[in-house]
Amino acid sequence: MITVYYKKVFPFSGEDTFFLPIEKIDEERRVRLLSMKSSTARLRSLAAGLILYYALCEKLGLSSRSAPPFRLGYGERGKPYLRDYPEVFFNLSHSGDYVCCALGDGPVGVDIQKKISGKEKIAERFFTPGERQMLDACSGQEKETLFFRMWSVKESYLKLTGAGLSGGLADFEICWPERSVARRAAKEASAWFAESEDVEGYSLCVCFRDPAQNIFWKNF
Repeated sequence: MITVYYKKVFPFSGEDTFFLPIEKIDEERRVRLLSMKSSTARLRSLAAGLILYYALCEKLGLSSRSAPPFRLGYGERGKPYLRDYPEVFFNLSHSGDYVCCALGDGPVGVDIQKKISGKEKIAERFFTPGERQMLDACSGQEKETLFFRMWSVKESYLKLTGAGLSGGLADFEICWPERSVARRAAKEASAWFAESEDVEGYSLCVCFRDPAQNIFWKNF
C-alpha cells in the first residue's frame, strides 16, 4: 500500500513560520533550512519535513505530540531513507503552493508539478521521439496538460530510482495503456505509476515497482 499525502502550504506570512514545530523534523534538514536566505524556500522545506513527520506518525501509530524526529540517512546518490524504520519507504516533492509525501512498503518516487505555461519546449531536449510526437499531436490546453503529466511521471520515476535528473529523462519511455515506465534499452516495464487529479492546476504522480500496489491520496 502507498499513501500520498499532500498539503497546500501557501499563502502564509513570514511570521507563521515561527509557529510551526521545527523541532519535529530531522536535524540535518533543520540546519539546512535555517541557512536558506529565502523565506519561501525555508517554509517549503519546513513544510515538507513536517508532512513527512506527521505522515510517519500516522503510519506507525505514534503520538505526534511526543514522538521524536525521525532520523534520516542518505544513500549513495543522496536518496533519503529512515535509519530506524528501514522497512518504510518515503519520498518528498514540492512545487508552487504544495508539498507532498509518499509512504510505502517498497521504494517510491513522487512528484508534483505546478502547471506553468511556456515550459513545453523542455520536451525538445528531454523527452523521447515518441513522447514528442504525442505532444505535437495536441495543442493548447490539452498539450500543456499532457506535457506536465509526462514531466511528473518522469520526475517520479527518477526519484524512485534515486538517479535524479542525471539519470536522463530520454533514457526511458512512458507506456500509457499499461501505466508503466520502461527503459528504452530494456523494452520492458521497470516501474508503474498512478496519477491524481485532486489538486487543481497541478500534476501529481507516484511511481513504484509493484504493479499490484493500492494507492491512496490524502489531503493532509
